[in-house]
Amino acid sequence: MADSKQKCPIEVLYQNFRIKHKYLPKVSGDQPLKDPLQRISKSYNSTFLHMAIRLKDKDLVNQLLDMLPNQESLPVPVRVWNRKNNEGNTILHELAASDSWKESASKLVDKCKGTDQELLNARNELGETPIFCAARHGQTEMFEFLAGKMMLIAVGPEDRMRRKDGTTVLHISIFTESFKLAHLIADRYKYLIVERDNDSMTALQYLACNPTAFGRKKTKMGQGFMEDLMKSTSLTEKLHARCPLILEELVKLLVKEDTTWYASKNEELDIELSQTKKGIDSKENKSKTSPQRNEQKSEELKIELSQMKKGINSQENESKTSPERNEQKSKEKELNIEPSSKQNIGQESVQNSLGKDEQDFDKYKKGDESPLFLATISNIPQIVEEILIHHPETLEHTNREGKNILQLAILYRHKEIFDMVVNSNVLTSNLLSATDDKGNSLLHMVGQKRKSQASERMQCPAFQLQTELLFFQNVKSASGMHLTKPLNNQNKTAEELFATTNEKLHGEAKEWLMHTTENCTILSVFIATVAFAAAYTVPGGSDGSTGIPILHSKPFFLVFVLADVFSLTLALTSMGIFLSILTSSFPLQHFETYLFEKLKQGMICMIASVTMMAVAFGATIILLMTHHRQKAVWYVIAFLPVPIFFVSYSPLRSAFLRRFTESSTNFVRKFREGLVWTVLIFLIILVTLIYIVYKACECIICMPVGWIRGNKPQPHVGTQSTDEV
Repeated sequence: MADSKQKCPIEVLYQNFRIKHKYLPKVSGDQPLKDPLQRISKSYNSTFLHMAIRLKDKDLVNQLLDMLPNQESLPVPVRVWNRKNNEGNTILHELAASDSWKESASKLVDKCKGTDQELLNARNELGETPIFCAARHGQTEMFEFLAGKMMLIAVGPEDRMRRKDGTTVLHISIFTESFKLAHLIADRYKYLIVERDNDSMTALQYLACNPTAFGRKKTKMGQGFMEDLMKSTSLTEKLHARCPLILEELVKLLVKEDTTWYASKNEELDIELSQTKKGIDSKENKSKTSPQRNEQKSEELKIELSQMKKGINSQENESKTSPERNEQKSKEKELNIEPSSKQNIGQESVQNSLGKDEQDFDKYKKGDESPLFLATISNIPQIVEEILIHHPETLEHTNREGKNILQLAILYRHKEIFDMVVNSNVLTSNLLSATDDKGNSLLHMVGQKRKSQASERMQCPAFQLQTELLFFQNVKSASGMHLTKPLNNQNKTAEELFATTNEKLHGEAKEWLMHTTENCTILSVFIATVAFAAAYTVPGGSDGSTGIPILHSKPFFLVFVLADVFSLTLALTSMGIFLSILTSSFPLQHFETYLFEKLKQGMICMIASVTMMAVAFGATIILLMTHHRQKAVWYVIAFLPVPIFFVSYSPLRSAFLRRFTESSTNFVRKFREGLVWTVLIFLIILVTLIYIVYKACECIICMPVGWIRGNKPQPHVGTQSTDEV
């Protein structure tokens, strides 16, 4: 307790504190203050020191800590670690929430010299120690300070770094995305890497469930139609955002030390061994207790006979009491209703099986899945890549449904992970030809969908169907030579399952494409009508006697005529393209590229037609207003609609710029390649010509010179000259 000399300063500090924070009188009492650890808050049950820390008054906190007596000389009930608020937090719990309180925390620990371990090991209502609070708030300096005072060792287990629900300091630092602190903890206390909480989850498993930490952001909601259309015909794709360097180091450390995938595999083997042992034991028990088993068999036969009798009697009763049902059955046989009913039953069974698979999958806990599968489901290629580097044997692992990593990547439509695994050096042919427990191959997995998949992608149905078709072709090209079982357990091929699953999406895509094309056709007809009418009402009018336009000698009259002709031509072209789409039968395979190429061509022609119409309008304004002095102003005003139309529609601008950038990049690349080949061919031809000219000069000049000097060519050995003959 504070002595009488300290009463007045504490009261002064308290009154100044109440004046400084206006809302404090509403939550604190009016009782005289005698001790820094006296409770002043009615609702939070906090002491004066608690409230000063909570309101971040650093000078006041240091003054109050100086007023605290040595805790070793005080009775146990009034010591500082027994003064807790409603949350169970001591003064050190509150200080541990920020690195800026490190000096104050050091001063408090010095005040508890000799009994500081009681303060350092005190727990709040959640079972958190002060060092756990420091980890929860991501305070690295405070964590290192408290770890040094607690004299923690690198060899575990250490109960002080875990709270009631089994969460460790490594778990909580990953929850709060304090990856610098998490890397420090994992590097210093490696035993925490394999520790599990009450949900049977390790730190790596939690990290594998957090795709946003790796830059896997959600799709932007403001994406326009033109952007989707340009992307649907573009082959370029954006790579995933690079995660921070400290996160990459943390992933490498966790993957290297975490062996939960190995433990889960051993558990599966133990289950198989236990089942085989049970089977052997049951056989031995059967051989030993054969007389008892014979008695059981006789009793079972009696029960079966009684059930058969009941079944016969029930059939007789049904035949007697339901003559109408028998008539209906005979009518159904005469009308041949059985095949259609079988088809309906087959379709319902497919849908029910898909729903049942999703329900069974939802029953599994995330702690039952290995980090590799969790990272695949969450679409985190960084973790998947590190696991395959350190533990390549995990490629052969399957989950409880018999699905491997490729099947999960296909089911969740994570193309990046699928391509990464397919192009890896450790891929085996068994992985491409594997089937799950339902007999589904990799191609069958493309035809399966999850319930949440539609809500994840707010995309128009036509582009969504195109994505599915392109992904199907991608999987087929990767695994086509390794598919050994074309039918699954439901006796369906991958194409049949894909068509059945996407039947509703196919209909929605057809309706959307027809509706869009009809609207574009109406706009193209309107543009063509205006352009056609503008040709007969030329600016300035025509000469009544000759019919020649009055302003035909003006330079911008030619601009008007060309712009109007191009506008009409492009509008009619877009109309023809849109009509070809409307008259199409919309087969499923045409949604892959053909229909979108047609739609893109029509949209480009229509937009170019609108642009040419704006140019014709600008030329008309200039022709009519050139008699004014401010010609330059009218030039700007006349052509203002063109940039406004281009800039105001941001999806059109971004799509055009992206397409222009891609086209220019491809053109430059191809131009460079062509230039290199042209130079090489030119050099080869030049060298060949030089060699030919050199040989020709040698024959024309050198040989006559030799003859003049008397150097005639010698005959071959073994031949006779003409003189000798």
